[in-house]
Amino acid sequence: MTCVSFHTPPLLRRYSSILQNLFFFFLLHIPISSTVKQLTVPGQIVLGGLFPIHEAGRNASHQCGKIKADQGVQRMVAMLFALEKVNRDRQLLPQASLGAQILDTCSVDSYALEQTLEFIKSVMSNGDGVTCADGSTGSYTRQPVVAVVGAAGSQVSVMVASMLQLFKIPQVSYSSTGAELSEKPRFAFFSRVVPPDNLQAQVMARVIGALEWTYVHAIADTGSYGERGMDSFRAAAAENGICIDGDVQKISRRWTEKNFRDLLIRMHRTRKARGVVMFVDEDNLKRLLKTLDLLVAEGHTELDRHFWFVASDSWGIKQSVVRGLEHRTYGAITIAPMVREETGYLEYFRSLSPKGFVFLEEFFEYLGCSATVDVKTFGDCFDMVNITLKQESYVPFVVDTVKIIAKAISMYIEDDCGKIPFHKCTLAQSGFRGERLQRYYRNMSLIKNEPALIDANGDGIGRYDVFQLDINGVYQKVGKWRSTDDFLSVEVEKIRHAFKTAHGERPMSVCSTDCPRGHYRAYQDQTCCWACIPCDTSTSIHNETSCEECAVGMVPDRTLHFCVPIPPVSMQWDTTWSLIPAAFSTLGIASTIFVVSVFLKFSNTPVIMASGRELCYCMMSGIGMCYTLTFFLVSQPTVITCSMTRILMGLSMSAIYAAIITKTNRLARVFKPDSAQRPRFITPKAQVGICMGIVSVQLIGTFVWILFDPPGTMIVFPTRTEAVLTCKATTSHLLISLLYNILLIVACTVYAFKTRKIPENFNETRHIGFTMYSTCILWLAFGPIYFATQSDFRIQITSLCMCISLSGTVALICFFAPKVYIVLFQPYKNVRTRQSAVGRLVNQQMRFMSQLTYNPDGCNSYQPMSSNQSYKPSISAEESSHTSNAQVQQPTRAIPPHVIEQLAASLPISDKNDLVKKLSLQDKFFNNNNNNENSEEIRRRRPSSVHTVGAVTNGSSVAHIPPRSYTDEPKSSMIRQDTAKSRTSLAESHQVDLILEEIAADTNSTFL
Repeated sequence: MTCVSFHTPPLLRRYSSILQNLFFFFLLHIPISSTVKQLTVPGQIVLGGLFPIHEAGRNASHQCGKIKADQGVQRMVAMLFALEKVNRDRQLLPQASLGAQILDTCSVDSYALEQTLEFIKSVMSNGDGVTCADGSTGSYTRQPVVAVVGAAGSQVSVMVASMLQLFKIPQVSYSSTGAELSEKPRFAFFSRVVPPDNLQAQVMARVIGALEWTYVHAIADTGSYGERGMDSFRAAAAENGICIDGDVQKISRRWTEKNFRDLLIRMHRTRKARGVVMFVDEDNLKRLLKTLDLLVAEGHTELDRHFWFVASDSWGIKQSVVRGLEHRTYGAITIAPMVREETGYLEYFRSLSPKGFVFLEEFFEYLGCSATVDVKTFGDCFDMVNITLKQESYVPFVVDTVKIIAKAISMYIEDDCGKIPFHKCTLAQSGFRGERLQRYYRNMSLIKNEPALIDANGDGIGRYDVFQLDINGVYQKVGKWRSTDDFLSVEVEKIRHAFKTAHGERPMSVCSTDCPRGHYRAYQDQTCCWACIPCDTSTSIHNETSCEECAVGMVPDRTLHFCVPIPPVSMQWDTTWSLIPAAFSTLGIASTIFVVSVFLKFSNTPVIMASGRELCYCMMSGIGMCYTLTFFLVSQPTVITCSMTRILMGLSMSAIYAAIITKTNRLARVFKPDSAQRPRFITPKAQVGICMGIVSVQLIGTFVWILFDPPGTMIVFPTRTEAVLTCKATTSHLLISLLYNILLIVACTVYAFKTRKIPENFNETRHIGFTMYSTCILWLAFGPIYFATQSDFRIQITSLCMCISLSGTVALICFFAPKVYIVLFQPYKNVRTRQSAVGRLVNQQMRFMSQLTYNPDGCNSYQPMSSNQSYKPSISAEESSHTSNAQVQQPTRAIPPHVIEQLAASLPISDKNDLVKKLSLQDKFFNNNNNNENSEEIRRRRPSSVHTVGAVTNGSSVAHIPPRSYTDEPKSSMIRQDTAKSRTSLAESHQVDLILEEIAADTNSTFL
């Protein structure tokens, strides 16, 4: 440009005046004489190029470091190779030649921005109205760049793209993969031939998932490439169930060796994550790996092969990263865009002379070849320094970038100029419009029927290869991924084999291992770390995250993944729980039948007759039902068995205790009367009726229960893992059914206790008492056993069977065993003799006869003299008549002659004579003067149940004994005799009196 001042280009008119003033102030203050190191290639159409020829400097004063042979020089040479190929072949751009203006970015975004200003200056066209001091029009001596190839790093591209967008200069990057650059509102003129990092991050996450790693470290560079790439990886990792140990470790170019040491030691402390995911540029990768090697050499052997690296395309298949560190990086997994060998590139590089190319001259000098005169080309130099040239992984992408731009320019020229040569076309003067040019190279393929290199959004098509570094530092391809089919193919076993692990151990990078069967995961801070909590495998199914309890009546299957119904169980005949009560009941039924047969055979003997045969048969039927009930209880529940259980459970015991309570109530009323009247309902028929009435209450209640709640079966669950088939009745139903029998048992026990002191001749009450006491103890013991074993139906049913059977057994043994024993083994006691119990009773009765008096008028009322001291006899009719001065005697009921005959028949002849004498003596006493006061006192105190007796002859006939007067003997002597006898046998006479009344009432009854 021939003058300093210039006019604002037309496109800047769209921006605010403030932006214009600031920008041009910045441009005007750039020294014109400042020298920018650049490499230029002449051509009709010029492309800009940005390459990291040098590393970044370590301080602000030196922004550029040492030269980068692979990432910088090789890629720059690739652009030269592509330009020569395009200009030589004339297939992609036949209309014009391509040139280049190549600048160095030094991998620093701020430095790259300064270099980009050279491209901005080049687009300033002639005729913009800029006038010089002498009035002439300003002009430029350089060709404007049509498009820019680069930059390499994403962070640099972000800065450059922001500047180029202002001037609508299209930019196509060959290696910037940062996801941020896909934001087209910010970077509308940016495109790239490589896929964005979000696709690369997905591939990395899928590879880690294929290795079954769930917990990894993460290291990223500060800046767009590292931070945005790691953000994409974290999103993809979350989709694949992968977690990052702690926070992402961010490193910068300013880090020192100490920072890298601390980072590596800190990552090793967790000892859980061994995989290390890296979005780190080449320079920091080298520094990190060298620090690791230094730590191991210093004695930190625990770090040797501890980390397994999974790196992004910034590592890729670069030899510069691992050179000299192959023993530390063995097994590292790297991701790189689909790699191919660019044909002819290595030959071109070897034949290239550095002369005239500033950056190549510097590289030639860096290699130490510039001092040698005979070394003219890089091939000679490489041979001299013994360097084997290997193509850098992104060389093909640089070539493709140049080619795609060249093809787009050709299409642009063809559309605007047609057959007109380019140098004559107006397009050569007006220049290319950036937005139109990029529409040509987007969605365009270099080769027919091949996918487009750049999609409509300006991103490259996702095509990645997976590599693993072997022990020799050679990258071996172990997998690939293509976005077209979204399928990852990876050799997992080959990758695992390269990692250092114990023999047979799978290399794992996890926070927590899988829980054993029957446990679920209780997650901690992250979804990849958990504690294994045991499930109740008997009631719950489980998945990885929780235990789910099965519904009532269901249990887990063998896999613990599904709930299945519990098969119901019931009592089985082949188990001990059934055999023991069944055997006991069988023995009980046999014993009951035996007792019944004894009673039937000896039914007319005194012992059997005296026991009350009718009630005994009722008791034995109840005992038999108690034993029979066991077989229904231990059988499999059905409607029939449940019905019989309901009926027999209450009926069996009510039959037993109804008979017992009838017996005890009869004895209590006879021996402890509450009135002077003869007790009612003490005849055998009445007793049987009372017993049946008591039993009918239970029977009616049972049938009402069956009517309102029909019997059936149901399944209950005493525990969560057991289903029991049982009758449709709960424990409360059992209590209700037994409540009536409990009342009978209590009543029987109370009556047995009240009658415990009656005369010893009536010792059946003692048997009843012992039966009831034993029964109470039995049922009191049964209650806790039954209700404390709700979870075990076998114990419940067996205990219920045994309790009911033992209730019958107690009654059978305590009540009937003594009688059967006498009948079978002591038959001499089962006769009416003095030596027998019945004989002793008769003797005692005969002694009591001496107290009997004769009433000639036959009084039909009686006044028993109770043994109860509180008992006060009512005023007899005789005393009432005496009080009213009426001398009419009330008739008394005489002892029937046949009763006297029975009494006499049961005694020996000598006793018969004694009886006649005693009755005659009493006759005399009764015929004494009725007005005698002592005689009235005796009459008042004697038993009034019997007032007449018959005379017994010396033969077998019974004659009537006429009344005798008391005048035959002295009155005072008779009074003293009567008074003395009355005092000594007061209670006994009363008992005999009542018994004789029973005898008189029923000719078929025995003495009891």
